[in-house]
Amino acid sequence: MNTHQSQQVARPNAAVNVPYRSGADSFGVPCPSPVYRAPNAAIILSASGGLGTSTFAALLAQTLHGLYDDRDFALVDADLSGGGLDVLLGMESELGVLLNAVTAPLGEVDGAALRRRLATWDGVDVLSSRPWICPMPQDWEIAVTVCALAEMYDMVVVDAGRAGYSPGEAIPLPLKGSAMILLIELSVLGTVRAQACIEALTGRGSRRSSDHRAALANRAASGTVTEDDIALVGVLPPTARASARGVIGVDEAAEYLGIDVLCNIQPDTRLCAEILEGTGLLKPNRANAKALRTVASWLDARRAGSARPTGGGERR
Repeated sequence: MNTHQSQQVARPNAAVNVPYRSGADSFGVPCPSPVYRAPNAAIILSASGGLGTSTFAALLAQTLHGLYDDRDFALVDADLSGGGLDVLLGMESELGVLLNAVTAPLGEVDGAALRRRLATWDGVDVLSSRPWICPMPQDWEIAVTVCALAEMYDMVVVDAGRAGYSPGEAIPLPLKGSAMILLIELSVLGTVRAQACIEALTGRGSRRSSDHRAALANRAASGTVTEDDIALVGVLPPTARASARGVIGVDEAAEYLGIDVLCNIQPDTRLCAEILEGTGLLKPNRANAKALRTVASWLDARRAGSARPTGGGERR
């Protein structure tokens, strides 16, 4: 990992990575896959499509900057099947490097040089992407890029798009130690999908098994995602404004999934109109602003190494 450091306050150490290597060394012995650690990154994932992952990631970064204006935040568009975060934010005409252009020779990215080339939106530095212009970097190159930025910023918010349902594919990037914020639709299908994502992320079986605590300790030691790394955010279906039919409550979803839902996001007609018109994001409504602050508080508590904020935590 790159060792260039900025002249600012020292950031959490994310430089324990190893350069990218092929699957075998010169003697034909398989090498373990490289592990890229970014403990001060927040990976935003969705368990279902159409939940507004990019919008949530951008508003979370904006909220973090508003709450902690003495810290530096970056926003990375790593949605490999989507992209266009700069268009969503109404800053497509701004000069700034795209993730498509980032390369990692010898498994390194110069974080300081990259930081100088980022565009800025509402106090947050943005690394957007446009997969339709040219091919995206490989997943390990994106992970190296996130780690390089993690050395330069207090926190890096990463829009990672849709989570996978298979172990090893739940996170589209080979990152370890990061916070995982999973958006779940508050419906029957949404919670079933969320359960599959959580099981793929953690490799867990039933949380109620007798050896659950031992398994949790083993996963923490091996660097696998644990439940403490995950924050669930419920998203009400768009039809919820007209009818509550088919909507699952936060408590019911938490009971089914075994992890508390920190908060829920409600449909925001004004914000949706701004997105459709391409005018860029402004501010969420009052209810969603409160939800975003709850997630920001969870991230801050995790950063400080303390327990989850009041109102959020695992169900035992």
